[in-house]
Amino acid sequence: MRKLFHAAVLFAGIAMLFAFCGLPSAPAQKKDKDEVGTVEIYQAKDGWRFRVKNSEGKSIAIGTVGYEKKEDCEKVVEFLKTTMAKAKPVIIPGKGKEKK
Repeated sequence: MRKLFHAAVLFAGIAMLFAFCGLPSAPAQKKDKDEVGTVEIYQAKDGWRFRVKNSEGKSIAIGTVGYEKKEDCEKVVEFLKTTMAKAKPVIIPGKGKEKK
């Protein structure tokens, strides 16, 4: 009976500790759900280009074509936004062996 009492007291103490302090979250869970990058449109030597940057400011996608008019580049960015929101990724097998 004494062991049962001690176990109950220990359990209640641990439960109060978690209730008071809360459960710690894993580092991967600490990301902000509203974390959004930016799309930059800029003028390069060969025309207007765009690049996508993550929330840390690092480039994650860059347009490969320079457009003569800024408006043409803006249209491509809008097309990409629509496509990325609706399209499903398709994996195209390469010539080499795929790592598993």
